[in-house]
Amino acid sequence: MSERFVKHGTFVVERTYPATRERVYQAWADLDAKVKWFSKPDIFEFRIGGREYSSGEIAEGGPLFVYDAVYQDIVPNERIIYTYIMDMGGVRISASITTIELLDVEEGTRLIFTEQGAFLDGHDTVEIREHGTGELLDALGRSLTEPAAVDDGLELITSRIYDVPRELAFAAWTTPDQLAEWWGPEGFTNTFHEIDYSPGGVWRLTMHGPDGKDYPNRNTFIEIAPNERIVLEHAEAPVFRVTALFEEAEGGTRVTFRQCFRHAEELEPIRVMCEESNEQNLDRLGRVLENAKRHSL
Repeated sequence: MSERFVKHGTFVVERTYPATRERVYQAWADLDAKVKWFSKPDIFEFRIGGREYSSGEIAEGGPLFVYDAVYQDIVPNERIIYTYIMDMGGVRISASITTIELLDVEEGTRLIFTEQGAFLDGHDTVEIREHGTGELLDALGRSLTEPAAVDDGLELITSRIYDVPRELAFAAWTTPDQLAEWWGPEGFTNTFHEIDYSPGGVWRLTMHGPDGKDYPNRNTFIEIAPNERIVLEHAEAPVFRVTALFEEAEGGTRVTFRQCFRHAEELEPIRVMCEESNEQNLDRLGRVLENAKRHSL
């Protein structure tokens, strides 16, 4: 009979992602988002006391693995704690408690992954588990750069051709005073509280409606390619991604506004409103560009 023993160990893996805490949290909490970087579970109950269970072969013809977790604590956008066991080929190899912490940092979100484990009978080690966790968190990071939408029919596309150079059109997005003039549907005004034009940078604003209501918004810039492309994500429900493209066309600039949602149930109740609002947005942008062109002559 082989020797039975337990090795206890703790490791911490940290990563910084150019995304909001809400987006990183959803990569754990939303099944569609999680399967982009983690094995697809047979059971997924993301709630305190809920279970996540998956099994399968690590490689074709290899031993069967089992991952069986129970969520012990969930603080949305801040903390996730779960306990889990791992089996390999019908043999228990470890039992662990894991804590995920999410912190706001200048670059986006800092994720701190702490695992305290009991590794059994030499089947696994702290070092191997830490290395595998690092690879998983790298995969999570790659998933955060993918478009938010996962189904067809979830993208609204609006475009205009303006009689201005690309540099002038791009500047209307990246100059806060100009952006505040045209962002939103007709009749809206804006108060910008914070805007950081860099990947992972936060844009916080309040949109003031013609009905007197205020609409706080929080966005995160995902990508900025000067005079070519701006990608940002609206971090609060409904979550969507906006991509602005700037292309030379007919002696001027074609600006394409793409608004991409994750799920039909988030888009459909507001589809008509968004379509009309996006058209009005680009109409307002056109007036700002006309004024900017006159002043540039």
